[in-house]
Amino acid sequence: MTTHWQDRFSEWLSNLFRFNREELKPDLKIAELIEKGFHHNEEEDQWERTWLVATKTGAETSKEVWTNDDGGWRVAMYGNEGEVFFEYKVSEST
Repeated sequence: MTTHWQDRFSEWLSNLFRFNREELKPDLKIAELIEKGFHHNEEEDQWERTWLVATKTGAETSKEVWTNDDGGWRVAMYGNEGEVFFEYKVSEST
């Protein structure tokens, strides 16, 4: 049976764009972070949100930061002065 050029072209196009569909699987962690109110900091390439904590004399802020380094997620909390007071390497199942 003869294969028409249209069929070969259609198969070629399908193969051309197949790898893009497979590589563009959405990252469920990013969707979760967006839903929780995080925004992406383009300069630092990290996801972050700021917490406001009431104190006796006013308020302090803390920044929660998620980064995806070396194939895994890491979360860190920064205090009012920018110091890290919590850091955790998140497991693959999280």
